[in-house]
Amino acid sequence: MPTSRLPLDIKQFLIDYIDSIAHLEVLLKLFSDPQKDWNAEELSKEMRSNITAATIQLVNLQRYGLIKSNDQKLFRYETSDIDMNKKVETLAQLYHDKPVAVVSCIYEKPTDKLKGFADAFKLKKD
Repeated sequence: MPTSRLPLDIKQFLIDYIDSIAHLEVLLKLFSDPQKDWNAEELSKEMRSNITAATIQLVNLQRYGLIKSNDQKLFRYETSDIDMNKKVETLAQLYHDKPVAVVSCIYEKPTDKLKGFADAFKLKKD
């Protein structure tokens, strides 16, 4: 499945919210068990990464409103946006069924500078 065959909303979600394959996999790990709380150390062991990388992924996902944390710095998948939740659900299924298309989309996404330049030309609704 070429990236052009991914649904447009999923492609846009990947561009807007997913910075790397590791970022995607952390999101999907938390999504797969939304009742489980994770700290950076547990997640780093589960994902076979280091604590710093896991912490960065968790902080970024929280900044995007895809996960929540509590006072003990435990994180879990939670979003109050029903549309966002549906996109994550669809993305999880696509990544399971067609991982190459999802990975290709992440690697093909524009750099921040190019994205910022392109965003300058987007028409805004009044």
